[in-house]
Amino acid sequence: MQGTIQLRLGHGTAQLADSTPHLLIGRDEQSVNLVTPDPSVSRRHCEVFLQHGSAFIRDLGSSNGTWVDGTPVSTQPVALRPGQQIFVGHVPLLVEWAGGPQQGATVMGALPAELLALMNQRKAQAAVQYSTPSAAPATLQAGPTQGPSAAQLSYRRQGSNNNGVLLIALPGDTFTNDSTLEGFLEFTATDAETVLEITVDLVEVHRKGAKKGHSWDRVIVKKGPWKCRKGDVVPCPFSLRIPSATSISDKDVHWEIRGYVDINWAYDIEVEVPITMRNKDVEKIRDCLGALDFRVVDLQSKPLGEEFRGKFHPPAQLAKRVGIDAINVTLQYLGTNMKIFLEVDKTGMFSKDKRTDFVIELERLRAAAPHELSTLLGANINRLMSLT
Repeated sequence: MQGTIQLRLGHGTAQLADSTPHLLIGRDEQSVNLVTPDPSVSRRHCEVFLQHGSAFIRDLGSSNGTWVDGTPVSTQPVALRPGQQIFVGHVPLLVEWAGGPQQGATVMGALPAELLALMNQRKAQAAVQYSTPSAAPATLQAGPTQGPSAAQLSYRRQGSNNNGVLLIALPGDTFTNDSTLEGFLEFTATDAETVLEITVDLVEVHRKGAKKGHSWDRVIVKKGPWKCRKGDVVPCPFSLRIPSATSISDKDVHWEIRGYVDINWAYDIEVEVPITMRNKDVEKIRDCLGALDFRVVDLQSKPLGEEFRGKFHPPAQLAKRVGIDAINVTLQYLGTNMKIFLEVDKTGMFSKDKRTDFVIELERLRAAAPHELSTLLGANINRLMSLT
């Protein structure tokens, strides 16, 4: 990304950049990046993030909503651009672009009366949906739903405090890109309290990325408020979407499921479940180069995936004879395609003579037999070797 994107909410500021591509906005100083004490803003209200060099915003289930040009933002991201008017609850959000191809800023101004009316109408509808006739939070009636046994979902983690226990159960600890993660959540109240909501996030934490990680998918498992009695149990299944271009778990990247119970006027309950993430597309290319007898030395992914770089060496005892020091491979996801860059470190030659790239459809890549992909990679390597 070129240039900078500066955000200002009230007296708080933050910068969206390649090193900080994901920012959470809200009232909770412990879990968000851009904080405001305004009561119209939820504790974790919305997020702004970079994707393919553009900025997007999405709501995280807030009470007063996130609004762009008078239209409510859902959990589906909305692209940001200069000239828009953005409100986080009642607070205007200023976004400024500078030093890049996109210049300008969003429009600042007082909250329009008609937008305030829409917010109040939205809150009133929520109150009717989730309240008893007396307008107090409804009392949870724990239904007959039973959680899966440990034999069914054996990978289990829990977090707890004096208010309750939050359990997350998964079928295992390893998952792959472009799939759905199916899990189960169980909250047990150990005190009488009012619960605002229960959420689950799929989070990537990269050493070179945002300090608190990037949430790839977030599910509101149960929306409140409701009153819990001591001993009440809330069992809920959940599904999280794993995107196509995920980073691979390694020394620089770790993934986790974060469960969160937002309790009104009391300590919230959290649990972090570490998981391992694989990328079947990158692994297939790695293995096909291995079938050509090139051994992987290094394989790294950028924060938020999308681009992967690997270094492959021929057998050390044969390197001089075959005339190759190393093959550098860069993989870039381009929507439904993948672009493959090959660079052959050819003994005694300059890099300008040894690079090529080609595009392959992901569907074709995944359907191809390993020997077909090895043949394609080998043909490109041999072509580079013939350059003088």
